[in-house]
Amino acid sequence: MRPSALPSASLFFPGFDKFVHVVFYFVLCFLLCDAFYRQQRYGLLGLLPITFSTFICLFYGGLIEVLQMKVFTYRSGEWSDFIADAIGTFMALIPYYIYRKIKPASHEQNA
Repeated sequence: MRPSALPSASLFFPGFDKFVHVVFYFVLCFLLCDAFYRQQRYGLLGLLPITFSTFICLFYGGLIEVLQMKVFTYRSGEWSDFIADAIGTFMALIPYYIYRKIKPASHEQNA
């Protein structure tokens, strides 16, 4: 869908678009951390879940913005969107760390 056919993102309040980026990347990073932490088959992913999740989220956010700038003619990439993505990613790390401390891993409960 072309951006001109969409309603304005500032319909709710100025900066709503950036708020959405922060929330989406917060959720993405939190869920990726948990998925990597629960990995049993590939040990390295379970050892460094926060590192892998952060790298994937930042790479994905940057890639999307670069593609919007260089490839898609009807989209415009904004570095402020990437910064919002990075903020959401880093905001997820502390709550995830706290979550891991409160909730033990499922394989630790069965021991």
